[in-house]
Amino acid sequence: MFLRIVADSFGRRPRHKLLTGAALALGMGVATAALSVSLDVGDRLAKEFRSLGANLLVTPQADSLPLEIGGVDYRPVNAGAYLPEADLPKLKTIFWHNNIMAFAPVLEVPAKASLDAVYKLKSDERIPTETTTLVGMWSQHSVTVPDGSSFITGIQKTNPWWSVEGRWFTEGASECLLGKRFAMRIGEPIGGTISVHVGSQSLSFKVTGVVSTGSVEDDAIIAPLALVQQLADKPGQYRKLYVSALTKPEDDFARRDPKTMKSDEFERWSCSPYVSSIAYSIKRVLAGRRRADSHARAHVAVASDRSGTACRRIGRGSLLGGFGD
Repeated sequence: MFLRIVADSFGRRPRHKLLTGAALALGMGVATAALSVSLDVGDRLAKEFRSLGANLLVTPQADSLPLEIGGVDYRPVNAGAYLPEADLPKLKTIFWHNNIMAFAPVLEVPAKASLDAVYKLKSDERIPTETTTLVGMWSQHSVTVPDGSSFITGIQKTNPWWSVEGRWFTEGASECLLGKRFAMRIGEPIGGTISVHVGSQSLSFKVTGVVSTGSVEDDAIIAPLALVQQLADKPGQYRKLYVSALTKPEDDFARRDPKTMKSDEFERWSCSPYVSSIAYSIKRVLAGRRRADSHARAHVAVASDRSGTACRRIGRGSLLGGFGD
């Protein structure tokens, strides 16, 4: 009887029924599209924000404060704490290993640079030696993770916005990049060579390019990490680590101190890709048995929070805009 009543209802005024069905289908389609955009915009913006550089900075908790004058770090090489490079493959074993897009260890040491004699003779105005900072880092480095696979990472992935005139140095080769302002001061051409002195150690590098970062690296020399470790007599060690991770926009719950959370709240927090929870996981695998702990600095968390706020605002705008259309 019920089916007969329904059939009779559809048989009467079929055009009205078709218009009603089309309106319902259109409404459901618009709602589905708006929800899809709203849910997807956060992930897309998170990837876009990663193009602006690393969003986590890991340093030894026991490290000394930097003493920088004119972009040059005047701390002695032996001052402060260091982290072991051997622990870095563990970053791809944490719960959020798929969210770790790239990482790059950095070792900065005070140095003096002198031009090779063939270039000194070109101009009497050239400065024989220049006090600067030698920065060691990975450009495109292959890391073997514990499961046996390889992971290509380096500063080119954590800071893709760095502009290089020429080319990046080759891993392990005696090559370097000159910061833009440093290159202008000494007038060293791309393809030339420069001698770098760290204490009693010295090494000649071929200049493969000039890098522009808009930061202190513009006054420095950037070279492969292994060679800088050799010059500084710090084999297998680094001072800070840039990490680029996909994170969830932070909310009030994310800003709570995990030490004050109940067990179910802590589980929810640790299973959400907040920048603070990812930093907590990184801290645990890099701390190990050392006294020198690792932490994400406060200014990095603020920058991530701002990007999260933008994601939330744009997400709400997209949702309202979808329904408005």
